[in-house]
Amino acid sequence: MGKEKKGRKGGRKKKADAFEKKEWFKLKLPKVKGIKTPYYGWTPANKTAQGVLVEDRLKNRIVTIRCGDLENEPKPDKADEIKTAINLKLRIADTRDNECYLDFNGMELTRDKSCSIMKKWVTLVEASIDFRTTDNFHFRVFALALTKEQPNQCKKTAYAKTSQVKKIRLKMKEIMEKKFAQVTTKEFVQKLICNLIQPEFEKQLAYIFPVRTAVIRKVKLIKRPDKENMARIDELHSTETDGTGEVSETEE
Repeated sequence: MGKEKKGRKGGRKKKADAFEKKEWFKLKLPKVKGIKTPYYGWTPANKTAQGVLVEDRLKNRIVTIRCGDLENEPKPDKADEIKTAINLKLRIADTRDNECYLDFNGMELTRDKSCSIMKKWVTLVEASIDFRTTDNFHFRVFALALTKEQPNQCKKTAYAKTSQVKKIRLKMKEIMEKKFAQVTTKEFVQKLICNLIQPEFEKQLAYIFPVRTAVIRKVKLIKRPDKENMARIDELHSTETDGTGEVSETEE
């Protein structure tokens, strides 16, 4: 009889779970008016033995968070509310004690909200401006406005004339330049989250043509300071807030 073939000792090696080799860091939200939760979930990073710190792998990572999840109790998107349908883009500026300190990096309306506000038989007007905050951040802001039917009109459409479109676009740029003049990045984010621009749009554009929706749809960070200002990050995360998420000023 021939010799029996011996099998491999121990069989196949069990594949390790990749997530067991990762370190987890808690996302610390900036204390800004409109953000009512101090933390938002966790983010993983690969461990390394090549002389590179794990924390360095997280620097400048972008985190996207929906504003509706920043309430004390998460809220779904609402048809008549823009705040819950904003996607905030936050950048990891620093890591300490397994916590990631986030800084503003941009915003955009959610896909569902962007699609829901688009309608037929109306005129879409878009405008954009570039501006610089007092702490030297360069942003580009995109806004849109949609016309609406006038009361008792017979036509199916609600198209604006070319001259009216130009006036609406100029007025939108004028409002944004006025609202965002001489503001810090923190004040700029507060105005976006609290949706302070939409009522001003709808009020002033109505004198040119009836407007159904006028909102800021996107904010893009064009350039930020080359050197990270850690004092600004500390201030952004250390301002005292009351229980409702409102920022309270401390007396000196």
